[in-house]
Amino acid sequence: MTSLCIPVAADGQLQVRRFAAAGPAVLMVHGLGARGDLFCPTGGGGLAPWLAEAGYDVHVPDLRERVSSSSVIPDISQHQLICEDFPALFQRLAEAHPRQRFFVVAHGWGGVLVASALIRQPHWLEQVAGLVHLGVRRVCRQRNWQRRLLLDLMWDRLAPLIGQRRGYLPLRSLGLGSADLSRQLHDDSRMWQNGGKWRDPQDGFDYAAALTGVVWPSSLYLAGRNDRCMGHVADVRAFARELGEHDAQLVLLQKGTGSSRDYGHHDLLTHPQAANDHFPLIMSWLGRHVGANTP
Repeated sequence: MTSLCIPVAADGQLQVRRFAAAGPAVLMVHGLGARGDLFCPTGGGGLAPWLAEAGYDVHVPDLRERVSSSSVIPDISQHQLICEDFPALFQRLAEAHPRQRFFVVAHGWGGVLVASALIRQPHWLEQVAGLVHLGVRRVCRQRNWQRRLLLDLMWDRLAPLIGQRRGYLPLRSLGLGSADLSRQLHDDSRMWQNGGKWRDPQDGFDYAAALTGVVWPSSLYLAGRNDRCMGHVADVRAFARELGEHDAQLVLLQKGTGSSRDYGHHDLLTHPQAANDHFPLIMSWLGRHVGANTP
């Protein structure tokens, strides 16, 4: 593994872990309140090194989610991630693999950000051979106790209240994530996932309207049976349909149907058994679409 720094607008930069191999490129994108180590835990294992051993050139960035109090850069927003971070990452992969398409594997809200970046700059779609969405949904339509606890109470009420005092959301100390979050990024995402229109709060760009005419590459959607809120299978399916007609495969990871257990939102990437249950499924799906990685 090697570490890279990719410059973005102003004086920002992205830290990227690269698991280099000779095969097709794969970009792995984490969700909010997380870091790229979700795909490559420090204790070993993980989807990133697993695919690298199979010959894929895997890039795992840490998106900008919060800036230090001494930084001159204002609070990070979704607009910045969509319009600055992702184009820089796409450009990096295009330069590393000229005349070849790359794959994108996204978890949670990272999949919404990836889709937004591709909708906003659709010329990058020509460079994408396929998309793998792990527990990705935009709107949470569930009304269970997990929704009331995690989203309604913790995410929508408690976290913003503490954020007003701290100047950022301390998700790590609240047990809501492995990385802290800017208040702006939290506000932006909360608007979309609570059923708000898919529209950029900074400049009004309408992602839903811009979907017309977008041609998506083949996509694989995975949802855990035990994920009751952050990536419920019904919400994952709704997101796939929201993107419009495309070659989409949805797989529910539940015990007795090819899985040894009912997976949740994060352990579908972090549980040791995932390497036996569905990592081979992901690799097989990528292998079937490798032929599309040459424009």
